[in-house]
Amino acid sequence: MKHIWRIASISLITACISIAFLALPGATAADPKATAAQYAAAHAGLTTDIAKSLWDYAEIGLAEYKSYIKVHQVLADAGFSIVQSVAGVPTALVAAWGSGAPVLGIYEDIDALPGIGHGCGHNLNTAAGVVAAISIKEALQAHGLPGTVKIFINPAEEVWDVAPLVAAAGYYDDVDALISFHASDENGSEYGSTMAMDHVEYKFKGKAAHASAAPEKGLSALDAVEIMNVSVNYLREHLIQEMRIHYVITDGGAAPNIVPATAASRYFIRGPKYPDVSLARARIDDCAKGAALATGTELEIGFSSGIYNKVPNKTLAYMMADTLKTIEPAQFSATDMAAMEALGVKGVPDAEVKEPTGGQSFGSDPIGDVTWKTPSATMSVATWTPGAPGHSASSAVQSGSVYGIQGAIVASQGLASIGMELLTNADSLGKVKAEFAERMKGLPPYEGKAIIPDVAYPEAPGVGVTASSGTARFVALQTEFKEASGDQIIVTDMAGAELGKYTIASGASADQNEISFPLSAPVAVGQRLKVVYVSAIGGDQWLYGYIHAK
Repeated sequence: MKHIWRIASISLITACISIAFLALPGATAADPKATAAQYAAAHAGLTTDIAKSLWDYAEIGLAEYKSYIKVHQVLADAGFSIVQSVAGVPTALVAAWGSGAPVLGIYEDIDALPGIGHGCGHNLNTAAGVVAAISIKEALQAHGLPGTVKIFINPAEEVWDVAPLVAAAGYYDDVDALISFHASDENGSEYGSTMAMDHVEYKFKGKAAHASAAPEKGLSALDAVEIMNVSVNYLREHLIQEMRIHYVITDGGAAPNIVPATAASRYFIRGPKYPDVSLARARIDDCAKGAALATGTELEIGFSSGIYNKVPNKTLAYMMADTLKTIEPAQFSATDMAAMEALGVKGVPDAEVKEPTGGQSFGSDPIGDVTWKTPSATMSVATWTPGAPGHSASSAVQSGSVYGIQGAIVASQGLASIGMELLTNADSLGKVKAEFAERMKGLPPYEGKAIIPDVAYPEAPGVGVTASSGTARFVALQTEFKEASGDQIIVTDMAGAELGKYTIASGASADQNEISFPLSAPVAVGQRLKVVYVSAIGGDQWLYGYIHAK
């Protein structure tokens, strides 16, 4: 079987992980924060390697296979235990090292933007977070300190809500505090909040008829949609001022002379706190039910997903900003600036660390769910020039160049330092947790609301099942497996029942590109199936992805 996954640079870089870190310049036995930050600085090459690799891959949400494998291998080489395909999402992982309390979490996103690439800088976020986690591990080890560091790699942040699924599955339940880094055009942190949101589709089913010759024989689903929308617009007066409700009609019929038999609208319902959204959602559902009753149509509430507002933590935000002030900012040479100007980028990223700010954002963010589980704050480091807009071609270019890379290196040091502060200073951690407890007073228990529909997942690359012949087929050049003797590739149904298995043979031909094997049970055309990869070493399992039988 041909080994198609080769990342030679990883082993060269991570081979240094076993170095004695007290030998680093300036490290002292009494200063674990310095040990962690200095490790991150000394391993800038690893940050660069991860950031550039992910930038090159530029994989969009739920298809981050190469990026996932890269991060998985770096963390595995560093001695982290890894939970793969977390919450049933193939490209989500949680890695941990250490034992006992306190437990520090690091949260980072991994996906790129469709058509733009890493215009949000997630390649930088993940690179800095991974190196920070390894740096904290090494500092704990070097100083003989207790504690656990966990890193959460979240796919599809731009298009779906994976972090809430991981939160609902309980992976954040033991985390005492959570830190993260996000690429930006400035340095600092914030303690603002975001909007909670429900995303709902309302579908109506009526009866078609000729709209002119026999309108009395029809039941207009479009009438139901319009009546519902009017009802919701009158409802706005009776909701709190900060609510935001917006919708589009996704199905409005086929032609004016046909009474529409189906119609649908999709709503975003936002509020400052999730209880606000829950109240409005119940009223909007009633508007839909009333519209169905008024028009004689049937109502189906289709896709429904929700995310929570972000619970801010001012204490942690200020600790982050203060920590960032202790890290030397990135320096850029005339050659660096000339190279960036050749790419159409003028100026340099800002070096000033701004004071934390708070406030209410009217956008929504899936990390909000996580902040209902554990106190959290995000550090921003200038990886782009001042004023460079996120989600743009300019920010994408900078995320893959010296500006972005150097910013990520600074961020890795900042995260490592603040992480060690939380792990080793009980007073600091206690203040952060006390604020969290105060802010959560009066709020209902967290319930995971997010859903990712089946149709959102791409077909697992390089894998196919043919229903008529009852066979599975794998094309090695298209898959992202690291194949070795004894590894297994398993096809199951959605309940997990095994339908077929292939074991990589000892001494398999290196140029064997394609394999096929029979399934033990029939499958239907269009049936959704799981593909699981099992490593011969340790039995590590990866839900590689989903496919549909052809």
